[in-house]
Amino acid sequence: MAFQLPKYPNQPLSVRVEVAGIAVDNLSEGETVEAIQRLIAGGGQHYGAVVNAAKVSLAHRDPDLASVLKCADLVTADGMSVVWASRLLGLGLKGRVTGIDLMCRVIEQAERVGYSIYFLGAREKSVHGTAEYFRSQCPRLRVGGYRNGYFPSADSGQIANEIRQSGADILFVAMGSPAQELWIQANLAATGARFALGVGGSFDHLSGLVQRAPTWMQRAGLEWLYRLGSEPRRLWRRYLIGNSVFLWLVVKQLFSPNRSKSGLSSTP
Repeated sequence: MAFQLPKYPNQPLSVRVEVAGIAVDNLSEGETVEAIQRLIAGGGQHYGAVVNAAKVSLAHRDPDLASVLKCADLVTADGMSVVWASRLLGLGLKGRVTGIDLMCRVIEQAERVGYSIYFLGAREKSVHGTAEYFRSQCPRLRVGGYRNGYFPSADSGQIANEIRQSGADILFVAMGSPAQELWIQANLAATGARFALGVGGSFDHLSGLVQRAPTWMQRAGLEWLYRLGSEPRRLWRRYLIGNSVFLWLVVKQLFSPNRSKSGLSSTP
C-alpha cells in the first residue's frame, strides 16, 4: 500500500529560509511527515537532515557537510536555537522538528501502510534496543533489519547491499554528524531505501541507555543544556563553542546589507 499524493502533486514541499547560511524547510512536524510521504510516493530515493546550532556551525567550516545539507530533500530545525534565530531574522520557522520525534512519527505511518524500516548506527545494545522498542510500540511494523555503526569504511558497500537485500523502504542512520550525513549521501543509492534520515543519538534514548531531557526542558529549548550537564567532558566543545559560532553567524546575517526576510527557495 502506498502513500497517497496530495491533490496537487507538483506543489512544492515547502518554502526554505536561510538561517546562518543553511536553508531550512519552514514546516511543522506534521507537515514534515506529509512531505516525507510525498517524497516516498513520488518514487526515487531521498534523504532528510535535521540541524541544530552545533551542526550549523560545523557546516560553516566543513564544506562536505554543507554540501550534503544543501542537497538534502528536507532540512528541519532540530534545535530551538535555530527556530529562535529564524524569528530574530524575521523568517519565522513554524517550530522545532527533532530527529527523534520525526523518526517516531514516520515509523507510526510506516506501520500503517506496511513500509519496512532499517536501523543503522550506534552501539549494538543501542540499535538492538531501538528495534525492540518499535516492535513493542508498533507490533505490525516491518523491521527489515538493524546493524551497529561500528565498522570500517571499507565495509560500507557490503552493509549498503545488506540493507538493499532486506527490502527496507526507510533507513534511519545514527552515527553522529557529519558521519551520518556523509554516509547517507555516499551510500543511499546502493541501499535501495526510498528515504533516509540521520537521527544522531536517538537510538540511545529510545533504547533506554540515555535518558532524554524532561519535557519542560525540551519545550523551553534547554535540551542542549541537559545533555551538556549529563556529558560535560564529551559535549562541552560542541555546545559552548558551537553555539558561540552559531550566534556570531546569526548576528552577521542580521546586519548583512543583503539580508532578505523572504524565503530562500521552494523545495521540489
